[in-house]
Amino acid sequence: MFPRILALSLLTATIANCSPNNSERARAGGGDQMSMMGEGDVPDQGNGGMMNRGMMDDAGSMGDMMTIRRLLSNHEQIEREVENIPGGVRSVTVSDAPEITELIRRHVREMKARYSRGQPIRMMDPLFRELFRHRDRATLTIEDIPGGVRVSHTSDDPEVASLIRQHAHRFVSEAAEQGMERVMQPTELPEGYAPAN
Repeated sequence: MFPRILALSLLTATIANCSPNNSERARAGGGDQMSMMGEGDVPDQGNGGMMNRGMMDDAGSMGDMMTIRRLLSNHEQIEREVENIPGGVRSVTVSDAPEITELIRRHVREMKARYSRGQPIRMMDPLFRELFRHRDRATLTIEDIPGGVRVSHTSDDPEVASLIRQHAHRFVSEAAEQGMERVMQPTELPEGYAPAN
């Protein structure tokens, strides 16, 4: 059976942005403190996540965040398997609970839409910055299967393929094990990878 981990697809990653908007934070007394992880990233004082400044201004962001929060809250009901394939990864993410299955399917499609239109998320994380920078050199496909989805994320560029694998193994799996504590931390770039200036 699959190891129990959090169901987040490529841009699931994205769970670090599960936080209230700026006006809610101001009402709660959270202030406008800058994060050391990157300009524009503001620590969320109440939820243990991070939010990219301006992210909540785009249509659909609150819905995306609600999906992510619900997945985090129910991660113990999710099973995921990641396989390295030529050029990237193939992941299978499922749940026995129909409502969680629906969340998994919704989440991967929401994140694919962001990726396709270049609407960044979790940009305080160097790995996510690089994934978005090279999104036009990657292919992401989603297939519904019983209980969830099968996602293939690949690239013909070996460096982009290394980013894809790093995301699947070093962000999604670790976030599943460590929860919100993990998503507060950046993800290292693959060994030997040098970001373009």
